[in-house]
Amino acid sequence: MNGVAPRPPSASPFVLAALVVPLVLAALLFWLGGEYGRWNGLREDADQSFARRVLLIDILSNMRAAESSQRGYVITNDPEFRARYTEWHAQIQRRFASADALYRDEPSHRTGFDNLRRLADAKIAEMDEVLRLYASEGPQAARQRVADGEGKRLMSRLQFQLDRVIRAEQRIGEARVVAYRNRTETLQRVMWILVAVSSLSLAIALLGLWRQRVSQYHVELRGFEAARRNETILDSTIDPIIIVNPSGSIETINQAASRMLGYEGTSLARRDFDLISDIAPGIGSFLDRIGLVDGQLRTPYWTDRQVRHQNGRMLPVDIALGVMPLPDGDHIVVSLRDIVERKRVERLKDDLISTVSHELRTPLTSIVGALGLLRLDAGNRLDPESAGLVTIAENNAQRLIRLINDMLDIDRIDSGKLRMTLTPIDLHHVVLRACDDNGGLVRSAGAVLDRAVADETLMVQGDEERLLQVITNLLSNAAKISSEGSRIAVGLMRSEDGCRAIVYVDDEGAGIPDEFRGRIFGRFERAASDEAAPGTGLGLAIAREIVTQHGGELWFEDRPGSGTRFAFTLPVMLPVTLPRTDPGDRSKGPRILICEGNPAVARLLQSQLTDEGYASHVVANAVAARAAIATHGYNLLLLDMALDDADAFHFAREVRRLESPEKLSILMVSAHGGDAATPLSLDLIDWIDKPIDPGRLKAAIAASFRHSGIEQPTVLHLDDDQDTLEITAAALKGIAYMLKATTLADARALLRVETPHLAILDVHLEEGLGLDLLPDLVDERGVAIPTIIYSAHDIDVEIAGQIDAVLVKSRTSLPDLKATVRRVVATRHANGEG
Repeated sequence: MNGVAPRPPSASPFVLAALVVPLVLAALLFWLGGEYGRWNGLREDADQSFARRVLLIDILSNMRAAESSQRGYVITNDPEFRARYTEWHAQIQRRFASADALYRDEPSHRTGFDNLRRLADAKIAEMDEVLRLYASEGPQAARQRVADGEGKRLMSRLQFQLDRVIRAEQRIGEARVVAYRNRTETLQRVMWILVAVSSLSLAIALLGLWRQRVSQYHVELRGFEAARRNETILDSTIDPIIIVNPSGSIETINQAASRMLGYEGTSLARRDFDLISDIAPGIGSFLDRIGLVDGQLRTPYWTDRQVRHQNGRMLPVDIALGVMPLPDGDHIVVSLRDIVERKRVERLKDDLISTVSHELRTPLTSIVGALGLLRLDAGNRLDPESAGLVTIAENNAQRLIRLINDMLDIDRIDSGKLRMTLTPIDLHHVVLRACDDNGGLVRSAGAVLDRAVADETLMVQGDEERLLQVITNLLSNAAKISSEGSRIAVGLMRSEDGCRAIVYVDDEGAGIPDEFRGRIFGRFERAASDEAAPGTGLGLAIAREIVTQHGGELWFEDRPGSGTRFAFTLPVMLPVTLPRTDPGDRSKGPRILICEGNPAVARLLQSQLTDEGYASHVVANAVAARAAIATHGYNLLLLDMALDDADAFHFAREVRRLESPEKLSILMVSAHGGDAATPLSLDLIDWIDKPIDPGRLKAAIAASFRHSGIEQPTVLHLDDDQDTLEITAAALKGIAYMLKATTLADARALLRVETPHLAILDVHLEEGLGLDLLPDLVDERGVAIPTIIYSAHDIDVEIAGQIDAVLVKSRTSLPDLKATVRRVVATRHANGEG
């Protein structure tokens, strides 16, 4: 190696060759074309000279034949000789016309021809004169004219002139032939030269092609070796790899893919990729279906997918896609990652989380409940030091509960299992509830809570408990950084365009440090000033995920002067704001709203109610009913099960969130009888079948308006944790009479001897599920007994729709449980005014 860098190829020789070679070839072709034209011209001249000679000889022959016919007629007076003379005369004129055309392009040779023509004309005139004399003066005069020799002299001169012209034509023809032969020889020499040059060029080209083929062979050999190396690399990778061409057909798979899918290396070649995977469904080109736009993949990574084995079973995989541009189009490189082991680990993790959820939440709930009861009920009997120790223990137990809840929520976010139960809710109610629930927390921090909540209904699609979690988190953060006497404001308002609701929490703290702003919503992130305060650093990350799943946005901003505002937005359901009605502002007597899509049934119901002295109003759908309830307020809703614009149970659930049973009772009107084994839930007072029995309707309405005589309802509590049973019984002491059961068998035995007014169920028992008791929770009328799920596990949406309330242990305090018990009992025995 001489250390000299290779010089790039110069384009000048190629450009010069590209210009000169075409010009040389064009000049050569132009010259050959000219030579060929001249060669053809010489040949044509020689041909025309020969044609003129033949024509002149024919003219001489015709002249002699005409003279013979003229003399034969003069001598014999035979008319046939006269006719022949006329024919020869015409033939001579035609021959001269043809010869004249041939000599037109040869002016240099025309003089001899013109002399010949004059002599011929003179001879013809002489012969015509003889015939005229024959006709006018007789045969003797004609013979005398022939005998004087004028005609013979003219013929001799004509013969002499014709010989001269023919000799001249012979010389011209010979010269043309010589020139023609010379041109032919020149062209032959040029053609031989061209053959030689072409042969040499062909030899050079073949040599170049041979060298190129040898070079191409070496390139192909290197490519083959590179392909072998690439194939070896592909086969040595542990991840299955599949190459798919632009049409969606499989071109190559490596050995790992062959082992995973059960196919031989070539058995999948040219088969459609959809045979093994469904990541590109639909119609259209494969690249469009896979999401390739401008050379980029919209979704290059697919998690938790499945591929199809040769035997038909599905294998769990992660799929990574890459683009490989090739001359015949963009190819897709599919990399599969076997996640069977990861799934096994995830199952172990889920089992661990389930164990943490149940085995830690349940005892912690009992600890917190016991400490709370001890602090409240025995506060007067404890000395200050003991009371302080109880408070410390309770606060730290609550801290452990919050840590567990945050860790479980983060795991749900990572696994995509943080589900929202989105139903129509009044955000006004949620914000006020958050203020009530966290008032004590703010006061314990020495701060004052201000409410800036407009008195209007703001309906959103949301999960009430999760939105409470967000507001609670923001209030908790504000309380941590608030000083004694500072103010914390909670607000709710509409955006300027009226399409979004804005919830905000303002504090008067020192603000967010600059170095912390970019990572404030990260996990386990805490400002240096907050490190002494309790907390996991997960709250804001969880809050942002909850708000995002609601279609909203969470952010923070500095307040004028000092302090920080945390705010989030949610889409508003209704385009107009319905004013909230004062529940005490009612017309005289009970007011009933009939929501019935069938006009005939609506008129019948209204007529029956009028006969009983009740004022009623009819609407045809859920939208009109929702607006009427919010605007006017009613005591009873008669709800048709067959609504056109909504599911009746979903709508009833929405109404119950807005209006408590004390304000509004709900009575279902159905064309088909309800299944007695199906829990009605939703705080329904009854279920009336169509056609409507006036007596049954009257009794149901009366039941909805009368006062409840129950002061202490019977509550059945099913839970396999004895401590939870005892703590719950202590919390509900004086509120309810408790029936305790640790198994399904014990609960069913209690139901055979006593019908409770309410049931509290834990979902996961040591033997079976608490939900298995639902079919047994009906009273003597076949109406479902109100049920509360109080479990350490989160409840699926499908299960939540079957019961009256869901409370999660460690996320809900015992006071929440007490309040829920009161609400659900009041549902069935409404004590609102009639």
